[in-house]
Amino acid sequence: MLRNDAPLVDRLRYIYIRRKGPVYAAISDVIDDQYPKEPRPLIIKQIKLADKAHRFLIHLPPGKGFDEFKKKERLFADATGGSLLIEKRGTTIIMEVLTEELKKSYPYSLYDHTKYNSMHLPFPIGMSAKGLLVRDLAEYPHFFTGGETNFGKSNALHVIANSILLSRPDTYLVIVDPKSTEFAYLEDYALVVDEMQHAKILFQKLNHEMDKRKKILKKANCVKVQKYLTQGGDMPFIIVIIDEMAELQDKETIDHLWRLLRMGRFTGIHIIAATQRPSSKVFDNFGDVKAMFLGRLAFICADSINSHMILDNDRAAHLEAIQGRAIYKCGLEMIEVQTLFLDPEDAAMLLKDSKDRRLKKVDFFINQPSERLPPRQNLALPPGGMPGSRHRPN
Repeated sequence: MLRNDAPLVDRLRYIYIRRKGPVYAAISDVIDDQYPKEPRPLIIKQIKLADKAHRFLIHLPPGKGFDEFKKKERLFADATGGSLLIEKRGTTIIMEVLTEELKKSYPYSLYDHTKYNSMHLPFPIGMSAKGLLVRDLAEYPHFFTGGETNFGKSNALHVIANSILLSRPDTYLVIVDPKSTEFAYLEDYALVVDEMQHAKILFQKLNHEMDKRKKILKKANCVKVQKYLTQGGDMPFIIVIIDEMAELQDKETIDHLWRLLRMGRFTGIHIIAATQRPSSKVFDNFGDVKAMFLGRLAFICADSINSHMILDNDRAAHLEAIQGRAIYKCGLEMIEVQTLFLDPEDAAMLLKDSKDRRLKKVDFFINQPSERLPPRQNLALPPGGMPGSRHRPN
């Protein structure tokens, strides 16, 4: 509230910014409070995107850094009563504000996979200030999620697995499930490994498959599988979901996994890993490996240390204790989201009711001597042939 004895110029400015609207005024008040000395950041334009959604273009004067401004995101969110996304484009800051707070739950039915045929491996991240975020796993190339138990990690994995199966049924899906029961409903559509002694054999065979794919791509003069597909080649994506990465204690198993993380992306092999508390005590070189997970999703963390392990900042330690609430980060993009909720029973019905009859189980036996992924059931291949993919990017 402005003091009655404030200078005339301040009183006129106070009236002006409030005529611009409550959201404009809230942001301006935070700027005035956090930058009391001139020069201060300046709102140069306000754009109404939709009901309760606004975009602000903000100019930073010389000497004021973007990183410092972005750290105040929580203050802006509290002042506007909503959720925000702050990005930098050139010398201008883009601040998008949704003045309606995120709900505590959003159903998976909000996601329509048929709208994202231009993506290779689409899946929804969650609802945010920008609306529903949908990303392409093939562009990451690997994805990591972590946080305290019972706050949404397993649900996020269900969402990713089912989204890919529904939109790209030719994809090979492999799930390492130490709990044995979490992904049992997917055994007709994916290889579910629930015995850790088999994990080493699995990753060993995936490395052999990766090496064979590298030779095929080199011969076709393709630097990655996406280009190979556009030229008419057959090379289905392989998605490996690891529900609790900390359960992988065998050194040889971890070495095989690290190699897939380093080189698998170009051959269409993508890793999605989850763990409750990532730590260098569990993985000797987790700090280095973390850099390979460009996409990250952090649910509420017990402390700043665990949040830093996932996001390189403490934002996940200050999340509200809401199941499904998380911080999504990819490169410079970072935003609070509420992940979509998908009950495993509903997921099983979605797959069962799918009109696409190409949904097949990965016919892959851990104990067989073969060194590569075999074809799907009822799909014969010529000697030396690769598993076929009917998917072509639009």
